[in-house]
Formats: sequence, C-alpha cells, structure tokens
Amino acid sequence: MIQPPSYSAIFPAASGEHWHIVRAAESGEDWHPQARQLLFHWMRACGSDGQLPGRTTIDHPGLGDLLPSLWMLDVERTPWRFRYRMAGAGFTATIGREVGTGWYDELRPLAWIANRRRLITTARNGLPTWSRGPLPLEADVPASCGECDVENLILPLACDGVTVDALLGITVPYKPDQAWRTTAPQAAQ
Repeated sequence: MIQPPSYSAIFPAASGEHWHIVRAAESGEDWHPQARQLLFHWMRACGSDGQLPGRTTIDHPGLGDLLPSLWMLDVERTPWRFRYRMAGAGFTATIGREVGTGWYDELRPLAWIANRRRLITTARNGLPTWSRGPLPLEADVPASCGECDVENLILPLACDGVTVDALLGITVPYKPDQAWRTTAPQAAQ
C-alpha cells in the first residue's frame, strides 16, 4: 500500500475545538467506518513520493456508498475562502440545507466561525483533519438536524500534488451507542 505523507506530530486544535490533524500512523480504529474507509481510499491515492492526490485521482466509483455523505470545497487562498463544489444528499440532510456552489462562509456563517481554523490548517499544510463533536447549526436550520454529534474527516487535494486546491470531506452522524472500534481477531486456542 502506498504510504501517505509523513506527519511528525499531532497538532492540537485550540481549546474548545474538537479536531486534530491525522498522523500517518493513525488508523482511525475508533472512527465511523465510512470516515475510515475514505481515509484509506485517500491514502491509496497519495503518490509514493508524498504527493497529494488531485480531484481527478480520487476514484469516484470506488467511493460507492460514501457518496451521499461526501462534500467538496474549492480553496481560494487570498483571502482564505471555500466554495462548495459538491455535496451529497446525506450531508445536506445532516446540515439542514442545500449548499449548491455557494461560499461556505456565506451559507454557514456559524459553521465558518467554528471551522475556519481547521479548514485553513488543512488547506495550508496539506494535512488531513478529523473531528467528532457538535454540529454548528445556523439559526434558520430545524433543531432536529442537530440532534446528535457528527464525525467528519477533511482531506486535502492538490492537482499539482503540492498546493491544496480542494478539500474532500465526509460528515456522518455519531451515535455513541454504536461502537466503531475495530478489534484484532483473537488467536485460536
């Protein structure tokens, strides 16, 4: 299997934030299975020389049942802004709105306040980030959309392999009563 770029350390988020940068050795064993599946798909698409995959490198048919929960943002760097390129039906149902190709900060201002640092970190450093925690809901979104925490993974994409020009994400409801932890098979006795 192709190894993703090396990350020497985990960089903690600011106090009160529920995300962290994913390390190369992190397997996501306690993550939602779909988030873990997307991470491994992205890792296989990374170049053996540490190059990031581009949008065209990601095998969309290989994502199959993940597609409804996926979303993609185009990255603008000066100033930092993010525009939705696509959003699956499961994602839009989770956040309680359609996003079309609108600007993240305009469509979801409260989410922008909560996630700005994370989005910029992922884009600027080319490092995946993962989180589990409350979903920032906009004032006009029905409360039923935010009844549970969400888990999400944001992955950097770069057409040239280096400069991040898009972010691929997956957002899935987190239900603490469902254990995602994978366990190693026990040895036969």
